[in-house]
Amino acid sequence: MIRLFLFFIIISLIPLQVFGELRLDFNGTMKAALKHSFDIRLSALDIGISRTGYQQAKALYFPEFNARFNSQYVRDLTGGTPQVTAVGTTILLQNTVYQSSLSMNASINLYDFGSREMKVSIAEKDVRVKQAAYTQVLRDTKLRVLEIYRDLLLSAMELKSKKELLSLYKELSLTKERLFLAGKILKLEMMDEAIKVVKTLDALDNLKLKFINILQDLSFVTGKTYASEGLEVEDFRDQEIIFDSQFDIRNSPEFRIYELEIQKKTAELESIKRERYLPQFSFYSNYIFYGENKNYLDASLGDMQSRNFFLGVQATLPLFDGFKSSAQIEKAKIEIERLKIERQKKLAELSTRYDKLKETKAYFLTGLQNQEELTGKVENNLSMMGRLAENQVAEYADWINRKIEMNTQKFELNKTITLKKAAAIELRILSEDPNECKQALSPLN
Repeated sequence: MIRLFLFFIIISLIPLQVFGELRLDFNGTMKAALKHSFDIRLSALDIGISRTGYQQAKALYFPEFNARFNSQYVRDLTGGTPQVTAVGTTILLQNTVYQSSLSMNASINLYDFGSREMKVSIAEKDVRVKQAAYTQVLRDTKLRVLEIYRDLLLSAMELKSKKELLSLYKELSLTKERLFLAGKILKLEMMDEAIKVVKTLDALDNLKLKFINILQDLSFVTGKTYASEGLEVEDFRDQEIIFDSQFDIRNSPEFRIYELEIQKKTAELESIKRERYLPQFSFYSNYIFYGENKNYLDASLGDMQSRNFFLGVQATLPLFDGFKSSAQIEKAKIEIERLKIERQKKLAELSTRYDKLKETKAYFLTGLQNQEELTGKVENNLSMMGRLAENQVAEYADWINRKIEMNTQKFELNKTITLKKAAAIELRILSEDPNECKQALSPLN
């Protein structure tokens, strides 16, 4: 008794996932997949990476500071004529000497005709692109989970139907065998029923393998373990199908991604033009310590007492770059046109997909009541035939054949309803507000 008690205690402490999930519902599966999704987590990291790029671009508004130390030997080859030596942006007159210098430099971009603002704008729009891509990954993950769950539900339905059919075919085969022994049917007819049993067994094995493969796909997206034996897959609920939101192509992630990419490429084109054809003005300053000695390097280091301070404004205008900028400008123009065509194609595909789903949903809502009535009639018909068989009013073999036919019709009807429910849920996902992922779409810091 004590051993049995300890056994139940140990069993109760073992996590449920050791045995796998035994019951599945769509909402719970969706939550688990969204929490576990690799793509969603990677997309969130992409947003963080793009934000660091935005911070990096904003550094263009700040001055740069650096320090530089230089120690060198200068050999005079002019026969005593003083040699001109450049230290940074400072010109010093030197002879044959050892010289050392320490400089502290500062510089800042004063004005570049908006090129700097364009680069910051490109980085900011890149963050928005990654945010829109996050909503797209979120939506696509939901659609993927819906597809897997729909296939799993259909597979479970078909598996259950095949098991029922196998039992009926076995029963029919035995009935035909008795009829053959009684001399009422030919042996060929009896063998046909035996072949149906074998084919159904083979189909059942294939369905079990298909069911397991779909479960493995589901395990990948949810990170959970599922037991194929005894697993119950719940049907879609009505509240998951009925919704009031409307689809707006301009709110779709694809539309926002392409709009932002076109804006980015346009800003890049303008930035290239301004850097190529307009000057850039910058301010610089240097504070320099320097020393020299004709004989010893270490003596030049000890002689670093002379100091100079410089201020200056610099204007830079590229005159010729080997047609590099012209090629960049032409490339940017072509890429903008390509993005526009890609946007038209993608939005047309998305609109067509939505319209098809909308028609499916409308047909589903109007025909759902008739389909439910038809399902009830199928159930009543099966029940009535069962009572007739009990009263031996109908031939037993004919009754089994009718039951097989009605079982097949019932499965096909449930399959059609499930497919239409899945289409309605897909429509709801496509119509969701993309701003629901507030954490990933928070304003730039």
